[in-house]
Amino acid sequence: MPFAPIIHIEKEIVRKITLGDQQAFKNLFALYYKRLCQYAFLILRSKELSEEAVSDVFFSLWAKRESLDPERNIRSFLYKAVHNRAIDYQRSKNAQTQDSVNVYELDIASGEPSVDAAIDLELFRERLQKAFDYLPERCRMIARMHYNDQLSYKEIAEILMISPHTVKAQIAIATNKIQETFEKYGWNRW
Repeated sequence: MPFAPIIHIEKEIVRKITLGDQQAFKNLFALYYKRLCQYAFLILRSKELSEEAVSDVFFSLWAKRESLDPERNIRSFLYKAVHNRAIDYQRSKNAQTQDSVNVYELDIASGEPSVDAAIDLELFRERLQKAFDYLPERCRMIARMHYNDQLSYKEIAEILMISPHTVKAQIAIATNKIQETFEKYGWNRW
């Protein structure tokens, strides 16, 4: 039996949420909470404010569940809502509490890798994180949204209110700069 594309699963979850299905809401929350916190962190640089912003979005989503449109892309909707909430928080609370490390790095799902593979993977992730840190802020945000959160150019463009062409250009810049950083430090050699 083939797997249903994620968009169809999301539509079914949203349809159930509109009917008041709490388990469907919990599933949506579990699916996106960590990713959305990571995204909010890129804007707010505060773990606490990021969690608060994402929680507010989910609270608001549940409160307005009956007006949700299952045909609307819920992933884009959530990212856009978190983006707007984080910007509001940044303005109102002036996000002065900044964490120096991104505490919301997504875990890479895998089976039980060997110890050597796990060490290599962790080393690669650390180097990739450092390479991301060398990118300009806007470019870094767009690259993380695309690579970590697997958002399409169109979804990123809608969330950030920029053109898909700009997103494509920023991804190309990020890819080149990350490759240059890896080459500069000799990280391509294992």
